[in-house]
Amino acid sequence: MDINTLLIYTQKAVIRLIDGWPFKIAVGGIIALVQFHLELITLFAVLIVIDLLTKWLALAYEFIKTKSNAPTVIDTIHAMPAAHRAGVISSRQMKNQFLLKMSVYVLVTIVSGIADIMISAVHHQAVLMDLCISYLAASELLSIIENLNDAGVSCLAGLVNIVKKKAGIESAPAALKEKQPPAGKDRENG
Repeated sequence: MDINTLLIYTQKAVIRLIDGWPFKIAVGGIIALVQFHLELITLFAVLIVIDLLTKWLALAYEFIKTKSNAPTVIDTIHAMPAAHRAGVISSRQMKNQFLLKMSVYVLVTIVSGIADIMISAVHHQAVLMDLCISYLAASELLSIIENLNDAGVSCLAGLVNIVKKKAGIESAPAALKEKQPPAGKDRENG
């Protein structure tokens, strides 16, 4: 290729880049605005898919487990099609569960984002979206760990308790009991 041909192709490329520049800038701006939200939705979807796959693994494990035989993870994976054929695993139910979780997660994220905007408008620190996203991600992590534990991955049994403890899941009922008035006492009179 000689230099003149290279210049011609370069000129054509620059012209194509310049054509429709207002539209390209608008689309780029919209993508930049929603990029964070698309990333969150994608990450939620990945967590939910992993959760559903580990749930299938737990169901297949229960399907092939006997009193005398604890199957390996590989055995359990190989048993997933048989568990599906037997009706233990339902693709339709898992699809509905995925769609429901995604809808709820997106709704909670949108509402918490709106609430954060309102809180920021009155000059306070907005933390609701961070809190909601952290809680949803932690609950998916816990569900995945519990599913793997139910699927016979015994090394995760302790991790379930650690995650619950760090998330405050086990201590929540005790904290609620402390705030309630003693039985038989009137709330107004103490």
